[in-house]
Amino acid sequence: MTMHAGVDRRQRLTHAEFVSDYLYPLRPVILTDAINHWRALGRWTPQFFRTHYGSREVIVDGQTYGLADLVSRVEASTKSCPAPYLRNLLLQSWAPELMADITPLPGCAEPNWLASRLFPADDPLTAVELYIGGAGARFPVLHYDHLHTHAFLMQLHGTKEYIIFAPDQAPFLYPRFGSEINKSQIDDIEQADLRRFPLFTHAAAQRTLLNAGETLFVPAGWWHTARILDASITVSANTANAANWPAFKHDYVEEAARHGSKWRARALAVYLLALGCFEHLVSVC
Repeated sequence: MTMHAGVDRRQRLTHAEFVSDYLYPLRPVILTDAINHWRALGRWTPQFFRTHYGSREVIVDGQTYGLADLVSRVEASTKSCPAPYLRNLLLQSWAPELMADITPLPGCAEPNWLASRLFPADDPLTAVELYIGGAGARFPVLHYDHLHTHAFLMQLHGTKEYIIFAPDQAPFLYPRFGSEINKSQIDDIEQADLRRFPLFTHAAAQRTLLNAGETLFVPAGWWHTARILDASITVSANTANAANWPAFKHDYVEEAARHGSKWRARALAVYLLALGCFEHLVSVC
């Protein structure tokens, strides 16, 4: 693995500039001021969750923890003894009242066609997810986000280090098979077994820090993973729009075919094509 220049860092970026410079070219960027309006910024700390939600239970890798105990572990976490990493917790279900602290989402997350009233699913594709982890923890797998959605990673407390690979690096990242093709077979990219994964030496990555108050845009199809440097709180949201709709539609229909009839999947493909055309027309009018 070789490292290339880091991700752009931008502030006071207009929506039009974001769309032309990053969304449509599918280029990652860090926006340093996109969530300045959030009440959660500066409020959501480990102590905040211990005080207000400490009695609640959460499940991490199959193990149940009281949140107060987990937060204490996070604060004591070290590289040699990392705390369990709470991740992908659906905030709307777990603590819906907290949504008021992170509303509205940054303007760069619009438009999101997954939020359309015409979108044919009850699944929480627009859900906001919560992550709480400590120094030394890392996301368990190198991946690109499910169904080729865009990811917006919004850091509220602490610092994370992200390692990001462009879609054209996939041949060097050893994707899994079938329904997990968006995940790498390499367990730890920092200590990859090059006897099993020799092509990984050719992979080109970008390494960047995400600090409190910053938002990382990871476009559809970009591989990424994270390492936590200190007590960290993050939220994420996924979107789809004209920039990634063809890839999203392909993945969504393919997943529907695996879980239902091929005729239904074909009808869904036609419907999503029409929905994409409609949403695009609405956005340009």
